[in-house]
Amino acid sequence: MSVFKDKISELTVSESVITEDCTFIGNINTKGSIKVEGVVEGNITSSKEVFVTKTARVNGDIVCGRCVVYGNINGNIIASNSVEIMSIGCVNGDIRTSRIMIEDGAYICGNIDMKKEKV
Repeated sequence: MSVFKDKISELTVSESVITEDCTFIGNINTKGSIKVEGVVEGNITSSKEVFVTKTARVNGDIVCGRCVVYGNINGNIIASNSVEIMSIGCVNGDIRTSRIMIEDGAYICGNIDMKKEKV
């Protein structure tokens, strides 16, 4: 019976997508995850994950649990869990998180503030 209950909870997790041919102007606030393939002109707040693809550009701050960056972000990132910046990723802004992974070739112009994880 618990397996069925787990499947139901998986179905309730939402993912929003800003497609490559889309420009969104305004702030986004979601309880689920968001995948940005296009352009967002505004802040993004997600209780889960923000995934910025290689075709994406975000001009605003991101507040989330986990942020994965392949594209361009012009704004600050505050992630309660982790930030991952891939080799083609570019961040122009400050980053605050407890865990960070930066691939060789990634570009960051800003400060990185790593807080200690709670024990």
